[in-house]
Amino acid sequence: MPTAARRSTVHPRPGGRSARVVAAVLRATLAELGRVGYARLRVDDVAARSGVNKTTIYRRWPEKAGLVCAALKTVGGSPEVPDTGDVRSDLIASFKTAMRGWATERGRGLVLVLTTERADPTVDRLSRSVRERYRVARHAILERAVSRGQLPAGADLDLLLDVMTGAVLTRIRQRPGPLDSAWLVRVIDFTLAAAGAAPASSSASRQPRHPRTHRTRSDTVS
Repeated sequence: MPTAARRSTVHPRPGGRSARVVAAVLRATLAELGRVGYARLRVDDVAARSGVNKTTIYRRWPEKAGLVCAALKTVGGSPEVPDTGDVRSDLIASFKTAMRGWATERGRGLVLVLTTERADPTVDRLSRSVRERYRVARHAILERAVSRGQLPAGADLDLLLDVMTGAVLTRIRQRPGPLDSAWLVRVIDFTLAAAGAAPASSSASRQPRHPRTHRTRSDTVS
């Protein structure tokens, strides 16, 4: 085989230097987002944190919005939808998983973009897509609860999600640190009680089920 032909079949190795450089830059971008937010994000700071020359960063991502979008796409995949048989347990499991991720250095960058950044249309579209991804997963939990009689048929599911999600995101932004499980349980109990949720069945409480998880079929950004 001619040399040129052989070269055309060679592909970069997964996990090679190029992949490591990209991963370092995107990790640093998320960390800087968590530290200063989108508006004050500087490529110089990303370069210093990642140890990658800023010329290399600009070569791959000429615009800051493109760099931020690439970083956000690395956070999470399709959210899991726990199925324990009880809406309270399902919501606690779902929010605990999210809060653990959002409390990390990378997660704080995502939270800031999701809750405060609207300056760039491209970033705003992506952040709305990420928010919708999580919303669809939790909406499925509430819809299932209605079908099981655990929530009233007329419950305003969007309002329930707004209350729970808003409380959680505000808490993470204002009080960064380890997950406070007891606080999360109080938020979910308060919200479900206000919606008129039925108590878990005695049979379910006697025979707790291990959570099954399902992937949502919503569009993902990962």
